[in-house]
Amino acid sequence: MKKLKRIGLLVDASRAYGRGVCRGVADFADTRADWLILPHERPELRELPDWIEGARLDGLIAYIPNQRLYRKIASLGIPAVDVHGRCRGGSIPVIESEAGRIVSLALEFFGRAGFRHFAFCGYPGIFFSDQREAAFQAHAGKVGGDVHLYAPKQSRQPGQDLYEFEKGRPADVRELMAWLSHLPKPVAVLACNDIRGQQVINACREKNLAIPEQVAVLGIDNDEIICRLSRPTLSSIEPDVEMVGFLAASLIASRLAGSPVARRHRLPPRQIVERQSTDTVVADAPEVVAAARLIRSRIGISVDQVCEQTGVSRSKLDRLFASAIGRTVAGEMTRVKLQLSQNLLVNSALPVAEIARHCGFCSATYFCRFFKRETGRTPEAFRRQEQSPTGRLFSLAGSGISA
Repeated sequence: MKKLKRIGLLVDASRAYGRGVCRGVADFADTRADWLILPHERPELRELPDWIEGARLDGLIAYIPNQRLYRKIASLGIPAVDVHGRCRGGSIPVIESEAGRIVSLALEFFGRAGFRHFAFCGYPGIFFSDQREAAFQAHAGKVGGDVHLYAPKQSRQPGQDLYEFEKGRPADVRELMAWLSHLPKPVAVLACNDIRGQQVINACREKNLAIPEQVAVLGIDNDEIICRLSRPTLSSIEPDVEMVGFLAASLIASRLAGSPVARRHRLPPRQIVERQSTDTVVADAPEVVAAARLIRSRIGISVDQVCEQTGVSRSKLDRLFASAIGRTVAGEMTRVKLQLSQNLLVNSALPVAEIARHCGFCSATYFCRFFKRETGRTPEAFRRQEQSPTGRLFSLAGSGISA
């Protein structure tokens, strides 16, 4: 019998990010009969748990938020991987979500909806928020329009962790409401995470700002509980957290086998999960707004039906759409159908025929031809590759995930 490999797992499983990392580690451990996972779940871990030094660990996957903990883990003398991203440049490999790709995805999404005013709302002084804000500033100019950053009077205080900062005080809420009120409308707001996104939504409702017509809100992390509890429900960018965990475990396995590994790995986000907080199209022409709502609410509606119900000829509506969002009516229908079908393939177990019906296709054959034409893959191949961590790791390896 092989000697068991004892792998410690120190992550915050109270949040979607940490739960996703745990799932990714579990997916990798399914391929290793000799792995024994020893988890320690605690928010914002500051110190090394007492049990670690006597646990005879062979490897450690950890959420390392400060240099003191980083040095203690490095001193253990075992292969370790950091899945937090704040402490870089040392001996421990780090895996993080790529801020630039997250922000680019958000800005492209907002741009396709016709927005010309963009804002970022974060927690100044929190490292990942500052990282995403810097990326927002660097990328926003590429899509045109004007950019606004939330800069409260009070930022993070020394010793104040993220969880304390997220609670917010009445003065913080009033300041956020005032900032949102003075933004030009309609505006697209990217929040640094889902809790911040929920706070933006709540502040908008307190000030009677219509969501998403005046303020569209997009979070990051796709924490389903937080997103669904928001009213309206919060759209969010889903980072590839399962891949973070799967890659971390694979790096530990490589180190245990004596193979060298890169020090820094940055993973692109998976997708935007659209909900009510961004369900809008910005256009001066009310016909475009009405038509876009029809297309989203009645998947499978024909171009002729859209024209009939909006009372506009196809040629005119195409011109209005092209001017507002750079696509024809048919092009917007294709985008909406493709987005929905990809989401259902990855996040549901529905058979392809049922997905075809949900997306407005008269037959699975026609849907498969459409999907292959738009993506270069069959629906089955797309689902297999996107749902499998091994498949995603293989495809990411060719695109250079390591810095």
